[in-house]
Amino acid sequence: MDTPKERSKKIKKPFHLKKADVDLDGYRKEIQDQSPAHLAQRAVAALKSSRQFHIYLVLQSVAAFCGYGQVMMCIGLLWMFYVNTGTRKDGEMSAYSLFNPNVEAIDGTTNMEYLDREMRRQLY
Repeated sequence: MDTPKERSKKIKKPFHLKKADVDLDGYRKEIQDQSPAHLAQRAVAALKSSRQFHIYLVLQSVAAFCGYGQVMMCIGLLWMFYVNTGTRKDGEMSAYSLFNPNVEAIDGTTNMEYLDREMRRQLY
């Protein structure tokens, strides 16, 4: 018969984790940062501190008073789209092949040549 000491030697874990290596607080904070309530709080805080948003509200109020509220809203939406577009890093390709050098598509893009090859393989 095996003694308890021998049994513990036989059972081997696939890996060994030390409690000090596990960062539960960081994991909990990461999960909490992704919650919808937390994201909404961050969005409200960002809008409260945004000068552009305050300027837009004033201009929207003036435009609505003059009868051009819908036009100002469209201009505001276009401005929001423009401000929130990011910039690509050096060497990073655009998802739209039109904006890449030599109109080169990124990997995984479905194009007409690919579809043509696939259809011809299925026919034969």
